[in-house]
Amino acid sequence: MFRLFQKEEEDVEGDSSTIIFKPGDIVQSTKGRDNDTIYVVVDLLPPRYCLVSDGRRRPVTNPKKKSYRHLKLLGHIDSRYLENWGTRDSLRNHEIKKALEEFLRTEEGGLE
Repeated sequence: MFRLFQKEEEDVEGDSSTIIFKPGDIVQSTKGRDNDTIYVVVDLLPPRYCLVSDGRRRPVTNPKKKSYRHLKLLGHIDSRYLENWGTRDSLRNHEIKKALEEFLRTEEGGLE
């Protein structure tokens, strides 16, 4: 029984270094009350969490903490929105809203 517990702990440590997201990624929530909500990754909180914002309900000043396991990668925001990226303070909610609206518009156009 002790070995089984020890093995589970090692597996958790192995998973902790596998965050595949980076700031500027567009993600979709797959679990929780905000299921299917689209966000932009604002910051990473290793080993397991990302801070995400949509510019409306979740502004940059109060991002949502989500486990990377509960997010699905959809794309990356356009480079013109990333010019002043670097710190959360340099992001503006209207830039995130505009980037998400543009992403959704191009995705819908591509599906038709």
